[in-house]
Amino acid sequence: MNDAVIPELELLAFSFLSGIICFFGYDLLLVLRIFFRRSLILEKLEDILYWLAASIFVFSVIYKKNSGVIRGYSIAGMLAGMLLYRAVVKGRLTQAAQRRSDRIRKWFRNKTEPIRKKRMELQNKRKQVKIKKEEQKKNRKQKKREEREKRKKKG
Repeated sequence: MNDAVIPELELLAFSFLSGIICFFGYDLLLVLRIFFRRSLILEKLEDILYWLAASIFVFSVIYKKNSGVIRGYSIAGMLAGMLLYRAVVKGRLTQAAQRRSDRIRKWFRNKTEPIRKKRMELQNKRKQVKIKKEEQKKNRKQKKREEREKRKKKG
């Protein structure tokens, strides 16, 4: 094989692997989102930061392997790696994380149910105490009014 072709094939192979790594990294980000839900703004910020990091990673691969010269076949290799990863994985990683996430949330809910019940009971008691205090206050005001009216009638 020609000595000039070997570095080009290495670049193609590293480009292919970098495409796989980029999409695998994004899947990991999606898994983290499943376990730790965030607001839409934070998700978009994460996306921007992720793709910024991915572009730096891709550029570093091209720079180290080909002195920064962008070749069409290196971009095609990255796209092929991404497409192969998507075709093989097909969201299995995120689906498995979703199932595990549901199980973990269900387990956590079951373990914390007594605490939540106790909390609800305390909230209900506080509401009842507040209502009783308001009723007592109304009753005192009513008694004071009645006493004033009696005084007015007598005096």
